[in-house]
Amino acid sequence: MPNKFVKVGHKLLSVPLCYDMFQTAVGSVRFRREFVRENIVNFDMSSVLDLGCGTASTIGLLPRNVRYIGIDSSKDYLAKAEKRSLHVEKKLIETDISDKSWLQETGEMGKTLGLALGIFHHIDDNKLIHTISNLGQIMPPSSKLVSLDPIIDEESSNLARWFAKNDRGQFIREFGEYERLFSQNNFKLSFRITRNSFRIPYDLIIMTAIKNS
Repeated sequence: MPNKFVKVGHKLLSVPLCYDMFQTAVGSVRFRREFVRENIVNFDMSSVLDLGCGTASTIGLLPRNVRYIGIDSSKDYLAKAEKRSLHVEKKLIETDISDKSWLQETGEMGKTLGLALGIFHHIDDNKLIHTISNLGQIMPPSSKLVSLDPIIDEESSNLARWFAKNDRGQFIREFGEYERLFSQNNFKLSFRITRNSFRIPYDLIIMTAIKNS
C-alpha cells in the first residue's frame, strides 16, 4: 500500500503539467520517443491507435499521412493533447479503453500500429480482457500492438521493485499472464525486458502483438 508521500505524488501526476514534467525528469519521454520511432520504421501503417494516450506526447513523431486516434479517460490530459501537433489527422476520444463505445468512433482503421505505453498495468484483468477484445475487433490482420509496462522478476533490484510497487498502476503482470489474457483474440505475442532505460531503476516488459489473418 503506497504511503502518504507516494499518494501525494500520485495526485500530482493527475495534473497534466506535473505528469509531463515527471516523465521528462525520469527519462520516460526520451525512451518512449525512441521506442515509437523504432516501431514506425519500416511499418507501413495507415492509422495509429494510442491507448491511454495521456497528453499525446508521441503525436509529433508520426508521419504526416498517418491518422492518429488517441483514447484516454482524463479530460485534462486530452485538453493538453488537443494542443499537440496538427500535422496529422487527429481524433481524441474521452472514454475508458475497455469500453466498447470508442469502436463506433474510429471509422475505417486500415493497417494499424497500436500503442499502449505504460497503460495495461493500470487496469485489472477484466478490463484488459475487454480492451483486448476491442483491439481484436478493430485492428485488421498484420496490424501491430506494442506495449510497455513495469515488471518485477528475479533480476529486479530492490529499488526497481520499490518503484514498480509504488507506481500508480497496481496490476503488474508476467509473460504468462499476458499470454493467457491475449489467447482468445488471434494475436501472436513476443516479449523482451529492458532495464535501466530510465533515470530511475525501472524494469520494463515490452510486448509486441501481431494480429493474425
